[in-house]
Amino acid sequence: MPLTKSDLLLSGTVERLEFFGFKLSPGGAHISRTMMLQEVTLLLSAVPPKSSAQEYRKAVLDENVTRKATVTTRAKTFRHLRELYGLSETIPLFAIYRELVTFDPSSATLLSFLVAWTRDPLLRGTTPAILGATFGSDVSGEQIQRALQESFPHQYSALNIGKVSRNAASSWTQSGHLTGRAKKMRQRVQPGPAAVALSLLLGHVKGLRGEQLLSSIWCRLLDLNTTEVRSLAAQAHREDLLTMRAVGSVVEVDFPRFNQFLEGFR
Repeated sequence: MPLTKSDLLLSGTVERLEFFGFKLSPGGAHISRTMMLQEVTLLLSAVPPKSSAQEYRKAVLDENVTRKATVTTRAKTFRHLRELYGLSETIPLFAIYRELVTFDPSSATLLSFLVAWTRDPLLRGTTPAILGATFGSDVSGEQIQRALQESFPHQYSALNIGKVSRNAASSWTQSGHLTGRAKKMRQRVQPGPAAVALSLLLGHVKGLRGEQLLSSIWCRLLDLNTTEVRSLAAQAHREDLLTMRAVGSVVEVDFPRFNQFLEGFR
């Protein structure tokens, strides 16, 4: 199924989506950083769940849990991590992400990627180059740059397109979608139930229901077809991450575990 502009722009009720934690305004951390998987992993390991936004800030700036050499670098690191992940329990997306990472640390990489993708339009703009590549094929920097230029026509200089392309290629490598250093090759990621639960929840927040949820852009980011999504969603159901009722083509998915965050998204 080809990508649409709606997939990449996350069209919907802007105020509701932004309140939940989506980033719809122009720009993004990938102009100067990657998804910063190592840094966010260190931070979540150092700061307990349910901590305040101030405690995340203190951990980065004062305690230097992300292991940066200077105060200036720590400040930039915190700013970009907050841009990518939110770092506040008052942001529903971050609170759910934090709970799922705690529930299943083995899914942290893909959970982090899904959040960064949802919060960075620049990373989203590179998606056609990755999802359009067959497993085992090469993905060049030129392909990623072309995807960016088509996503943001006449908005960025060639220099900035090159910077974003390199940072995005690194993020897609950190997530497992690409492998290799100078030469990138597409490979399939291996998600677990927690990542599928977050993908389905994000589709739900966007307004998708029923079978549409199973083919949302977030499920496609996990390299899953609808049959595979159903199977992993059934496992997520058994692990109390969601509830799913599926009879033939009729599919109902709810998220009672996260009801407190879903007011207004019924």
